[in-house]
Amino acid sequence: MKIRLSAAFAATLVSALLLTGCGDKPAPEPISTAEVPKTLDAAFNSASAETKAAAAAAKEALQKDEQSLALEALEALARKSDLTPEQRDAAGKAALSVRAGILDAANKGDAAAKAFIEEQRARK
Repeated sequence: MKIRLSAAFAATLVSALLLTGCGDKPAPEPISTAEVPKTLDAAFNSASAETKAAAAAAKEALQKDEQSLALEALEALARKSDLTPEQRDAAGKAALSVRAGILDAANKGDAAAKAFIEEQRARK
């Protein structure tokens, strides 16, 4: 189990690096899951309608406790090319927080969280 956990942690770090792109900037620090909706609202308030809708979809998934959908929406949001640095940072922090929650749930025996992690590993 420790090996799998280490692989999951490594995947989280790789995701963080991918979300932040290249450069000298450090990976974003995760925020608490409770802070995610407020952070997304603040960062995407002035975004385009399409980008604002993508952020809203991630927020909605979180509110419905659909962590895997929220993470996928946040990762897709972070990959959008038209984001400001603040928006990219907010999406990255939110994704890290949700991923940490999924990893924590998997470590506590949540079968759905474990299945999601395995599915993501299989795609990479």
